[in-house]
Amino acid sequence: MTQRRALLPADPSDLWRTLKRLERTISERAGQLLTALRRPDGTLAFSGTAGWTWYDQGGTAILAEDAFSGQGLALPYLAMAAAPARYTDWPGSTSGTFEDIHRISAYKQQASAFVIVGHTSDAGPTTGEFQVTVNGSTVAAATAVTFSQAATTIGPFALPGAIRDQIDIRVQARRTAGAGSVKTTVLAASQIQS
Repeated sequence: MTQRRALLPADPSDLWRTLKRLERTISERAGQLLTALRRPDGTLAFSGTAGWTWYDQGGTAILAEDAFSGQGLALPYLAMAAAPARYTDWPGSTSGTFEDIHRISAYKQQASAFVIVGHTSDAGPTTGEFQVTVNGSTVAAATAVTFSQAATTIGPFALPGAIRDQIDIRVQARRTAGAGSVKTTVLAASQIQS
């Protein structure tokens, strides 16, 4: 029993001082939990002081949180695609068999991808189809094309191979009826997580 009493503060003011000291210690150490991470050579790899940021060995920020808005990434900047809005400017096919209209060559960085394809024919009686292939293999059933502008998302679909393998994505089209052209454009494409 005497040992337990020795652990207790002698009076309420001692208890108060002990709690304040404990609060200061916790507050000081909480700020040190993960504010920086350094490599063995001393260069900064991670900073978590105002949002978080990862750095390459040269000290350049390569991945960062958008600490100002609190939404998403600040870095890296992610590309956005632009495509002609007038379907008359889109390339097309008059072939009765699938032929390549668009080609995307990239290195695999993520497990999957998607492609958003704008499509139409250039005349009322003309119809056709388009499909997407990856390294020569079709990734989804062919999509019908008529004389009406539309956009279709193909995917997500798995990307073959290992990380950093080269991948070849193609949008192919063919005419199935009529005398006009089956037109397509890639509105957007991206690799994504699985």
